[in-house]
Amino acid sequence: MRLDIRHWELLKAIHESGTLHKAADQLGITQSALSHRLAEAERRLGSAIYEREGRRLRLLPAAEQLTRTALELLPALQRAESDFMQYSRDATTVVRFGVAAYSCYHWLPGFMRWLEKQAPGLQLELVASATQHPVRSLQDGSVDLVMAPGDLSAASIDSTPLFDDELVLVVPPDHPLATRSWIKAEDLLQQTYLTYSGSAQPGFEYERFIRPSGIIPLQVKVVEMTDAIVELIAAGFGVSILSRWAVSAALETNRVAVVQVSSQGLDLGWSSLARESGKEVSAAGVLRNHLERWFQDSHPATTTKA
Repeated sequence: MRLDIRHWELLKAIHESGTLHKAADQLGITQSALSHRLAEAERRLGSAIYEREGRRLRLLPAAEQLTRTALELLPALQRAESDFMQYSRDATTVVRFGVAAYSCYHWLPGFMRWLEKQAPGLQLELVASATQHPVRSLQDGSVDLVMAPGDLSAASIDSTPLFDDELVLVVPPDHPLATRSWIKAEDLLQQTYLTYSGSAQPGFEYERFIRPSGIIPLQVKVVEMTDAIVELIAAGFGVSILSRWAVSAALETNRVAVVQVSSQGLDLGWSSLARESGKEVSAAGVLRNHLERWFQDSHPATTTKA
């Protein structure tokens, strides 16, 4: 290997800061020292990595993979060191975990109590960024395992099915649509529609139900937190199409009602996502196996549509 760890740190720092001056400050060295380090890296590789555009550096196309590798490699090394030090102190292993799309954790206390008995040395650290950016969070190493609805497959990401769910219309209990067996897209015409994302998500309601109909709800409002959407629906501020499982806690307390979407319904599968490098022998792989077992054995009702 021609580059040392300090050269990989240089690539990451320049990517994050954009200039040699700022990168040097980030690394705690002088700009002159960083320039020498960059020149050494280019000499070892036999080619330029950047070209100058004023004070900024532009990454050459041939070097893009180098930077992507640095952005994945260094966080992974830092995590390994951190996990080692924590394990050496208290014999626990931390897995950074997140839930994509839906900020729903009504199930988490029960799972964690179960996990304590099955794997007492395994601890969860919840990562909020995984809700909005699950794949990116996995790729940059800020999260180890993500529980995700729909199809979020990507290069270097391994997906394992967990359970079956469905997308349903969520309304206040006294809403006129609450008594319907199912709704058609035209029923949304006069509704204020709440959504957690301003962009269409592949495999979700807009792509499969709303767009094919050509119907546009009366008003569309983006509320990025799904738990906030549920509270607004319960208070009568609008309706939304969400995962039945994600709103199950509000359903149990009769704060909202749900209606099937279309006469056939809209199925939705949940999966666990991990980096391909974090499979069975890793802590993320161990957690994934326990998560799958918990949903299948302890909560069999979630493995089929309710």
